[in-house]
Amino acid sequence: MNQPSVWTGQTVAPGIGLGPAFLLRRERKAVPRLGITDVDHQLQRLDDAIERAAKLLHVHRDRAAKRFGDVIARIFDTHLMILEDEPAFDEIREMIRSEKVAPRFAVYTILEQYAKRFEGQDDTYFQDRAQDVRDVCRRLVNQLDGEADTVLSDIPDEPVVLLAAELNPTDILRLPHKNIIAVATDAGGATSHTAILTRTLGVPSVVGLRNLSKAVKRGDTVVVNGNSGKVIVHPDAEQLKTYQRKQGEYQEFVASLKDICDSRAETEDGHVILLKGNVEMPSEAESVIRHGGDGVGLFRTEYLVLTHGGLPDEETQFEAYRDVILSLKGRPTTFRTFDLGGDKAFPGAGIPAEDNPFMGWRAIRIGLDRPEIMKPQLRAILRAALHGPANLMFPMISTLEELFAAKEILAEVHGDLDADGVEFDRDVPVGMMVEVPSVALLASQFAPHVDFFSIGTNDLVQFTMAVDRGNEQVAGLHQPFNPAVLNLIQMTADAAHMAQIPVSICGEMAGQPLATLLLMGLGLDELSTSPSLVPEVKKLILSSTMVDARKLAEESLRMNTAPQVREHLLEYMKSRFSNLPIWFEPGT
Repeated sequence: MNQPSVWTGQTVAPGIGLGPAFLLRRERKAVPRLGITDVDHQLQRLDDAIERAAKLLHVHRDRAAKRFGDVIARIFDTHLMILEDEPAFDEIREMIRSEKVAPRFAVYTILEQYAKRFEGQDDTYFQDRAQDVRDVCRRLVNQLDGEADTVLSDIPDEPVVLLAAELNPTDILRLPHKNIIAVATDAGGATSHTAILTRTLGVPSVVGLRNLSKAVKRGDTVVVNGNSGKVIVHPDAEQLKTYQRKQGEYQEFVASLKDICDSRAETEDGHVILLKGNVEMPSEAESVIRHGGDGVGLFRTEYLVLTHGGLPDEETQFEAYRDVILSLKGRPTTFRTFDLGGDKAFPGAGIPAEDNPFMGWRAIRIGLDRPEIMKPQLRAILRAALHGPANLMFPMISTLEELFAAKEILAEVHGDLDADGVEFDRDVPVGMMVEVPSVALLASQFAPHVDFFSIGTNDLVQFTMAVDRGNEQVAGLHQPFNPAVLNLIQMTADAAHMAQIPVSICGEMAGQPLATLLLMGLGLDELSTSPSLVPEVKKLILSSTMVDARKLAEESLRMNTAPQVREHLLEYMKSRFSNLPIWFEPGT
């Protein structure tokens, strides 16, 4: 008899699914180095293949628009933009000419280099773009070989748990959705385009499970817990019974969330917390409304550099920012200026890679040194703000001098727009990220000079604990519940309130149910997280009081270690909200 085995990955769609496994396998094609003699003919073959691949992507985009709506269809626009990336394909053509190699080998070699650059970056959003590059690569190689896209094997006409090494957006379009009750993949991240598409299926999904697909056979019983990111293969009778019960409870819980979608996140004693969403693409802004969010608390503008293969011009940025603002229908959007540099060194942007990227030339430091990058973005944001409420936020500020210099450039942009006779919003609120301990420690000196603070806990924890969160050897030290981090958060909140400005949090910590009441008690006015997590966080706020939240924060601040804080929070949340099927800790 097979023993139960437990696998842990990243959850991308909540819920619990259990049933027989169906494996989707795709064999990787070998791409050997083959020489050529007819260079011009092979270059023409490449151009023809690019054209055919683009036409096919347009077909898939239209199918996605009919099936899922335009929000999801725009994902294929990213693939089209990769096909139109001139620097990348110039490299491919040059390799064909200079090394006289077959186009398929040049395509694979250059695009794989691009994919690995994305994988080597710290930001998971950009890591996940590697999958998009490889999907485009696969399409082109197939076109050059005269082969159609791989067709999915027939899925049984019964409910199944779909397992795969990876899924691409085209796979999702071809799936017989009515038979799929859950999805689990070896690869992928929570912000990958496949994850976005998978969420539209409305089934529990977990990604990043590494070698799970190699350890499962077709027909094996599998439990996918999309709430905790846990997958169980060969569950025993007791586990099956437990998860069947949890499945029913969660379905009832989800039904109850629909009733609070349009409600304010107000505690039982009348304290309102604003809940906003973090998004990367204009197409994702609509999900904030769908999940009952109060606006976009963080719009990561770096996606424009990614999708355009270089720095976009002012007009391209203006159109993207305007689309976000319009899609939110009166809810505010906070635009963070480019957080580029170091680990986000994209071709065409003129930004080099560095040995110590997190503490190097990045974010606002690049903007101040390269105003030709910063000014067009500021112009675009100010112009777009005429179409609805918008906020402007500077990332990675570490000194008052940097803040003053950034505001001086903003003042110059105001003057330039006036001189050009261009209309813009003169009253856009200007805030800053609190990501560096030096800022949190001196928050009272920064607060009088901005309209709001937004705490980026990912970097704040990293710098406070002196730990590279992308390094598996020390990742365990990246602890947001460390008392030092909590004290810095409270100091920032206290300084903001003293200056009568709001303070929000937009790091991963904002979306953790375990941290919700703690953050409220520390003084946070707004929480900004993945849009899909907004209803669950809202339910917790509606079911709590600010008095309890402040008491919980005070108790946590008196503790000495992160494990102590985490255990205290876990015990409190499980006892206080035992009636809610919310998983406060991965692995439960």
